[in-house]
Amino acid sequence: MKQIIIVVFLYTKLFGQNYSISVFGFHACDVIQTISSSDKIEFRTQNRGLFDIIWPANNYYEATFNTKDFSLKNWSKKINQGDYKKTSSAVIDTSGTIEYNNKNKIKLSNPVFNIFTMLAMVQSYDKDLLDTKWFQYEHEGQFGKARFLWSDSSNVWDGHDSILTDHYRLDIIISDSSQSINTRDYFMNNIANDDSIKELWVSRKNKRRIIAASIKMKYFYIKAQMVRNKEV
Repeated sequence: MKQIIIVVFLYTKLFGQNYSISVFGFHACDVIQTISSSDKIEFRTQNRGLFDIIWPANNYYEATFNTKDFSLKNWSKKINQGDYKKTSSAVIDTSGTIEYNNKNKIKLSNPVFNIFTMLAMVQSYDKDLLDTKWFQYEHEGQFGKARFLWSDSSNVWDGHDSILTDHYRLDIIISDSSQSINTRDYFMNNIANDDSIKELWVSRKNKRRIIAASIKMKYFYIKAQMVRNKEV
């Protein structure tokens, strides 16, 4: 059940999107994504029902990015999972160094992206700008590369209607974990797992949005579905 939150993050004008996560037919989690300005993306998650009783989780993530290419500028998170609470932040300075929590400094090869800026980018770029292109990827002190691999165009329910989407697989390959910043954050600890298959369905019409996302793991298949599309 702890892997439920992984699929949530599957990272413009002001708009919000609500998602419902169901596992084994039960409502497990609510997710709100907000792109609150031209350079910021936020995610809020809240476990629900039986899952909230067994494993309560209420997490918040945000990232700001370069508006020209969606490369990472800074990001932060507030984790509340059971009795575990953690706040963490990272800032990239002008020299191309990322600093975690005002103490861990790691030299980067700019530009670099993380899961949240990748998700912001897929909701802005056409598939011709994304398909098969590798991006330098940073993941809490771990480094590698990531890409969106276009699979097909298919119709997916968006909460109101069946709409045409671009279907992608998200590949993340970590090649250097020597400077990893360890926290008990189930999403960040598992999203880069190379044993999982991560997929997204993104609407082709303006405004582009993630309509659905899924992750396949050894014992789980979890899917997030947009339940309403709301301007805020």
